[in-house]
Amino acid sequence: MSNKENFSYDKSIGRIEEIVNQLEEDDKSIDELSALVKEASTLVKACKSKLRMTEEDILKAFGEDEQ
Repeated sequence: MSNKENFSYDKSIGRIEEIVNQLEEDDKSIDELSALVKEASTLVKACKSKLRMTEEDILKAFGEDEQ
């Protein structure tokens, strides 16, 4: 996630879903669980940021159209 220009919201959501499915399996070690949770947390934060930026862009677009 270091390069935000290559960030794909849809791919990130897909990966989060994969992680959730993996977490539901009972055969993970503590280390594997920890790594998956950290990855999911990073992806969720990036998706939230993308949604906030998109919301701001939409609000700006509507604000400019009203003038």
